[in-house]
Amino acid sequence: MAYSVKEIFYSLQGEGANVGRPSVFVRFTGCNLWSGKAEDRGTGKGSCSAWCDTDFVGVDGIGGGLYGDCSALVSEVLDRWPDRAIRPFIVCTGGEPLLQLDEALIAAFHAANCEVT
Repeated sequence: MAYSVKEIFYSLQGEGANVGRPSVFVRFTGCNLWSGKAEDRGTGKGSCSAWCDTDFVGVDGIGGGLYGDCSALVSEVLDRWPDRAIRPFIVCTGGEPLLQLDEALIAAFHAANCEVT
């Protein structure tokens, strides 16, 4: 499976139980509830089209692109992890990440000793 990614970046988790934790974020493109385009604001299937502020359209962000397989994507993600002495913590986000995050990619992250959320 190919993976369409808006951006990949290193930052600190900003919410939830892992707040403040160093993370590599993988922002997948696309959403099944609305297009993400300003002109479609409020017209999606879900109420999120009224409040979502995430740019998940296109593959033009830092590290963005079309990754042909799990290995290519995992390699790019690991290149952004700064400290190999610490187990990489990967945050899969989107749009709607579960449209692309599949068992094969999760297994590839785990094989690379990554924790995935």
